[in-house]
Formats: sequence, C-alpha cells, structure tokens
Amino acid sequence: MFYDMFTCATPNYSTQNDSENTPVVVLEGESKKTFENLLSYIYPNTFILIDWDNIEEFLRFSEKYIVDSVLLSAKTFLEREFRKNPLYSLILADRYHFKSLYKESSKLVLDKFPEYKRKDIFSQLSLYSHTVLTKKYNAYTDSLAKLANVDFTSGYLHCDDCNKQSDHDLKINQEFIERSKQVQILPLPLPPTPPSATRKILFNSIGYRTCDNQFMTFQLPRKFKKHFGVFEPLECKKHKKDPTFYLYVELGE
Repeated sequence: MFYDMFTCATPNYSTQNDSENTPVVVLEGESKKTFENLLSYIYPNTFILIDWDNIEEFLRFSEKYIVDSVLLSAKTFLEREFRKNPLYSLILADRYHFKSLYKESSKLVLDKFPEYKRKDIFSQLSLYSHTVLTKKYNAYTDSLAKLANVDFTSGYLHCDDCNKQSDHDLKINQEFIERSKQVQILPLPLPPTPPSATRKILFNSIGYRTCDNQFMTFQLPRKFKKHFGVFEPLECKKHKKDPTFYLYVELGE
C-alpha cells in the first residue's frame, strides 16, 4: 500500500523551492505517535512492545494500511493475554473478526456476564454480539431455573455389576436434587451461579463404584448437554488447557 502511495505521489512544481517540490504523502486522520510506534515496531530503532495501551491503535492502523505482520503480532498478543482483559479482547475480536479469540474471550465474559454487562465499554460491542451474548446467558439462567425438574437417570443403562438399579437411581437423583439446590437462581440482587461453577458442582464425583463412574462418564455429560448446551475448556497460548468448562458464543452463530 505504501509503495503505491509513494509511486503515485507527485511534487508541487508551482514553487521554485526544491524542498517544497519533494512529494508528500499525507495520512489523513492519523497521529504522528501512532505512525512512529508502528515504524518502531517494524524497524526497531526505538523498542516498542504491543500492550493494552496501544493494541487498539496497532490493530486499527495495521488493518487500514494492510500491514499484515503487525496485525498478526497484535492478534497474537490478544490470544496470549486475553484472560487479563476478556471484555476488551472480545470487543476487539468482534471488530476485527478474530474468530478463535472471540470464542475464547466470550467464555470468560459469559461466566461473569452481569458484571461485564454493567461496564461502560460493553456498549462498544456490535449489535450482533450484544444480542447473542444476552440470548446465550438468558438461556443459561432459564435452564438453571428448571434444573430441579431434570431426571438425571432417565434412559440410563446400568452396568452389569449393578444389582439394585432402582436403589441406585434413587441415590443418584437424591444427590442431584441437593446439587441443584446449590446452583439455583438466588433472589436478586445476587447474580446466578456462573456457568463454569454450575458445571463443576454437577460434575463432582458421586462415588467410586463402577456404575457411579459409568454414570459420570456417559450419562451425565449427555443430560448436561441436552439441558444447558455445549461447554468447553478454555484454550490459551500462554497456559495449558484449563480444566474448567465454560459456556461460549461464536462469530456467525
């Protein structure tokens, strides 16, 4: 892009001053500091790091002027650091169509959705993102309110070693009635249990028998997915896979 700009630039021949005849390319609407930082990042005379203070300007400028190497570096920074500022990361992922980053940062935003929704910068999300996040969280709270009605043992095929299947069904259902009470929607102004905490409570071990393990491995994930939808662990380049599972949304859902 800059090569084309310089090629098309023409000097001002209306003056006899050679310095004024030098072709000039004006970058409309750009600050000297932003351009200086960009050049310093590409050609490190002054060492410049991408950080939370300049990430938005680096993204905007590098996309506008097609500086792919800087755009990729800015994206990599966000993929590495988004856990420190998930809502801002989600806003930037939304704006620049970073699909993987959007999905991962949405997990943390949805986990504390009432808190993030009150922040001023939440309004910077696109209408699409605002809508899908709100819809996903409302569906979660609706499912949470109906959790006590779920029959966790319906359709469960006990293992061959389970001699008293009806007693085992009763024991499991009683256990999940108690767990449901732990995650029920509390009276306002207390927020609902976060999605990741709900899943963690429900997936605590119920025992060490073979049939208990079979229930936790096969039956519970199926029931949970049917009632709440898909949860996934958090992926982050800076950390190992997070064992916690989260609700999420994706670009273009």
